[in-house]
Amino acid sequence: MNTSLPSDLENRVRDAYQAAGRTVQPQTLRRTTPGIAARPSRRSRRLNALIPVAAAVAVLAVIGTSVALPRLLTGAAPKPGNSASAFAHNPPFQVIVTSTLTRGTSLLVRTPAGHVDGTLAPPRGTTWGRVAATANPRKFIVATSPRTRANWNPTRLYTLTLSARGTVTHLTPLPAGSLPVQLGWLAADADGGVIAFSGQRSGGAFVVGAVIGNQVKQWSVAEKEASIGSVSVTSAGDKIAFITQYNGPGSHFAAMVLATGSAPGSLLTRAKTAGSYDYPRKDWYMFAVAISPDGTWVYVVTRPIDDLGVGKLPTTLTAYRASRQGAPVTIATWTGGEPALLPIGNRLFAWMYYIPSSASAPSAASTAYLINPATRTKMAVRLPGLPSGQYAGLAW
Repeated sequence: MNTSLPSDLENRVRDAYQAAGRTVQPQTLRRTTPGIAARPSRRSRRLNALIPVAAAVAVLAVIGTSVALPRLLTGAAPKPGNSASAFAHNPPFQVIVTSTLTRGTSLLVRTPAGHVDGTLAPPRGTTWGRVAATANPRKFIVATSPRTRANWNPTRLYTLTLSARGTVTHLTPLPAGSLPVQLGWLAADADGGVIAFSGQRSGGAFVVGAVIGNQVKQWSVAEKEASIGSVSVTSAGDKIAFITQYNGPGSHFAAMVLATGSAPGSLLTRAKTAGSYDYPRKDWYMFAVAISPDGTWVYVVTRPIDDLGVGKLPTTLTAYRASRQGAPVTIATWTGGEPALLPIGNRLFAWMYYIPSSASAPSAASTAYLINPATRTKMAVRLPGLPSGQYAGLAW
């Protein structure tokens, strides 16, 4: 079995990206249900198996999915269907990017129970991309890229600030300026002082990077050598975890850790492997990664390649020591759509998304999981649906 996506899915992804480049969504800030859109994303022709998450999201949203939940949820995890009181001790606001192929992108501010507090259109001539949370419940990092027909676009990062009532008070460009990268994934440390990202340069090389104040550091790998997946960053911003798939004979997956203090240069030389395996000897793909706040553990979500919307495939959460001492530990298993994973303090939040029946179909409510790695237990959490469009990014 090869490591490429099924040809039907590859065609759907390509068509979605091309359609996304032709969408337009002029909006203003208002307290209504959002409109939605998409942007193109450059991918190599191979569309190898490391990017099943991005591929599926391209079909349903074209922007992709990112979740960032760096704050510890307090109190008991709510059961699916619980009322708003179940969220009383949790961060008060979620920032969500929604998208369809026909109505553009929109940024949504809502409560965890699903009450919409407002929407925000992207800056003129741009489309929303990734979104990430910080430890401050009113401070988020959001990304935009130019709304053009090009297959590759640079990225601009902003700090998004909310009021106590959840209204947007400031959207401030970061001083680092434009990033010459088609953004893949985004994560922020506790105070937003270090922002980790992955993506691809116009020349084809994949990169992992860190924005530290005015400085942008990048570590790269040639497209023919490896592809890069999701990223996660420690609370102090000193380490970045990421997923890579080596593009040699067969396929080799690895979860790696990079010190942000290391000199820019070769990514695979600077980073250290926390856990890895060969495919097809192990018929699983690495979908998402999270690093513990102190950088001791690296958590990886694995499952077989996407089942094209059925959502019945088994998913496994595995823990690796960053030092690579000791055997991997299975933390939890479940079934569902394609998984995303982020740390919430010393716990983990896993939520799944599904390829919809059509690009305009709304997102139904779904079940996510709050996982305690220390006790290897998980609790179900209800993720509210969207009245219009699909999840393209969520930060809480």
